Amino acid sequence: MKKAIFALAAMVVAGAVVATTAGNAKSGLNVGEMVTPFHPTHVSGPDKGTDTCPPCKYGARPAVQVWSNHDSEENSAKLAAFLSEEVEELEDAGFKGFMIMLTNCDKCVDKSKALGATAEKKGWKNIGVAHLAIDTDYVKNYKVNTSADVKNTVFVYKNRKVVAKFVNLKADKAGLAKLDQAIHAVTVD
Repeated sequence: MKKAIFALAAMVVAGAVVATTAGNAKSGLNVGEMVTPFHPTHVSGPDKGTDTCPPCKYGARPAVQVWSNHDSEENSAKLAAFLSEEVEELEDAGFKGFMIMLTNCDKCVDKSKALGATAEKKGWKNIGVAHLAIDTDYVKNYKVNTSADVKNTVFVYKNRKVVAKFVNLKADKAGLAKLDQAIHAVTVD
């Protein structure tokens, strides 16, 4: 199935715009805007134990950032597993994936650490799992809506330019197929 999805994505015209939202929720940078520096606390992945800025370190590489606010642990884990597979599959394209857990309490930080522990246990060492305080300017700069009806905001970008955005992405077959198509559109020359 991945090959069929890849073939479909390869046919997408370069620079295709994807924006999907569930309901009327609006969140995040718009397609065409640039991702900016931010410094989350990495709890697993290649930058574990640091506050490395993903756009700064990985520059023009194609990447996905999943900003999770009120998402379920199950959906976040499925997104992380999917990103890990994509990063492994698209290693030659330099593709990177990040799960950014927004936090406003110690319990929330523990939730991000739990996802980081799951990532390490499952061998998802190639994606970054990090947390970031919800009240930072970084959240405002990325225009992430922190209301309870926004579960996650997903940015797909290349050369730091957002080419696809999803709000409240469900990690089901349909949702992952849309994300896969957007990822392959930025990793195929």
